[in-house]
Amino acid sequence: MAEWIRAALDIVLIGLVAAGLVQAARLMRHLSGLQQGRLDMEKFVRDFSATVFRAETGIKTLKQAARDTGDDLEKLVDKARNIRDELQFLVESADQIAERLSQSASVAVKPEDRRTATAPGQKTPSAATAPVKADLEPLDPAPAPAAVPPASRAEKELLQALRKLS
Repeated sequence: MAEWIRAALDIVLIGLVAAGLVQAARLMRHLSGLQQGRLDMEKFVRDFSATVFRAETGIKTLKQAARDTGDDLEKLVDKARNIRDELQFLVESADQIAERLSQSASVAVKPEDRRTATAPGQKTPSAATAPVKADLEPLDPAPAPAAVPPASRAEKELLQALRKLS
């Protein structure tokens, strides 16, 4: 009976060793899978690090481009402001010249040159009783006064425009 017990114990030990070997083989497969996963994770981390580096470089490049573009835009805005100021000056000068031309034209047109509609034999109304029709009567085209010659191209163009209107 002692041999039976020993044989049974040997069989149980052989079974336990076999089960241990099967378990060890499964653990080895899991460990190799984990090791492969670790290698894949290291590769992923390297790739991610390279991607982050490229993104940082791209962000720096974009920031520099934005700064350059902002500087260029600021220069363009400054130029536009300067041009606006110059145009404003030109418009003010043109208004002054037009005012002078208008005054010169009104001085050049004499009241005797205007044609009044009076019937023959009718008295000409006096200045005190005559209605003012200066704005309603068409002006005779008169040449530019000789005393104020046009000094610039803008003045010449304004004179031509005034001649065409009258």
